[in-house]
Amino acid sequence: MTSQDNPTQGPDIESLFQLGSGRFDRMLERARLAHGARLHLGRVAALSAAVAWVPLLILAAIEGVAWGNRVAVPLLKDFLPYGQFLLATPVLVFGEKVVGNRLGWTVAELRRSDILAPEDTPALDIFLTRVIELWQGSSVNVVFLLLTCAVTIRSLWGVPEWLTGGWQSVGGRLTLPGWWYLLISLSLLRFLVLRWLWRFLLWSWLLWRAARLRLQLQPVHPDRAGGLAFLGGVQVGFSLLVFAFSVQLSCLIADAMSYRGADLMAFRGHVLVFVVISVLLLILPLIVFAPALVRAREEGFVFLSGSGHQGAVNIERKLRSNRTRELPESEISSLADFGELYENARLMRPLPLELRHILSMVLAAVLPFLPLVFMVMPAQEVLRTLVELLK
Repeated sequence: MTSQDNPTQGPDIESLFQLGSGRFDRMLERARLAHGARLHLGRVAALSAAVAWVPLLILAAIEGVAWGNRVAVPLLKDFLPYGQFLLATPVLVFGEKVVGNRLGWTVAELRRSDILAPEDTPALDIFLTRVIELWQGSSVNVVFLLLTCAVTIRSLWGVPEWLTGGWQSVGGRLTLPGWWYLLISLSLLRFLVLRWLWRFLLWSWLLWRAARLRLQLQPVHPDRAGGLAFLGGVQVGFSLLVFAFSVQLSCLIADAMSYRGADLMAFRGHVLVFVVISVLLLILPLIVFAPALVRAREEGFVFLSGSGHQGAVNIERKLRSNRTRELPESEISSLADFGELYENARLMRPLPLELRHILSMVLAAVLPFLPLVFMVMPAQEVLRTLVELLK
């Protein structure tokens, strides 16, 4: 019996990109924020937002910079903390489980299906074990913590560079909420981002190694990606990371428009570059499958063209020998089936992506910027313009 006959053999795929057994993970379990390898998403998201945001509000109220006219930009009128800690942070926390589960299911399907040659399954299992070790290693979160501390210390050397000119600094000194923002709130967000970036790098590495194995791609597969279209759907999950960055950039632009008189159109180049680069980075790990997909398409197309010619000759011979010049229903059905297979091979894509996957990535990058339009144009005027464009 091969490993593909029994998908339960091999590495523990269920634990792929889930919590491990390190000190950080055990701490979450003791705090009842996780059970085994599963996060309690609601608790973690609520706690993360509370730790990052609530102390800011309390400390800002104590220093008198939460509202009022003491500073140019009080906390409650600053868009950036809302986006960072009430939107981006919960999205990254909830995405931990959602994306982790989807990646595990995808690897399980890759092992179970016939896409991978049976003799290459052990090689994939060895690599999967290595990936799980790199993700769940006891020192991984320690490294993330040290990197977070290093970036925070670097921020202390250039404090004016990240201040928005409001509640973080009064009289040339950091306020209490400014210190909390720098040391705690931003550190929490950076830690989550580092976990996501590491997950993305490991997943990209896994795809690269899988593409180097012997893939049994089917040019006539109805997904028109040789049977690999499910990889594109999984890649969309990383759009949550793009969304988190997009929210923060959108809030920075909103602050610039509201308190520094910036023009929205002055940022159109920044937004366009961000969207294009973000989508390309999400697509990039799938490019490793392009050579195999192109080769499978060419081979399948040649084979089907030759087979189609032989079939067309047989059909023509039957028509000429048939006085009624009509084909039996079975022949018509076979001809239609062959035409569908031929069309699937002809339209086979060089990447395991569908248009809806790309649109989802673009939407995740663009959506947070749409509210900026309502800051310069009344909602009624925006709706009227859209109606006129649709006429």
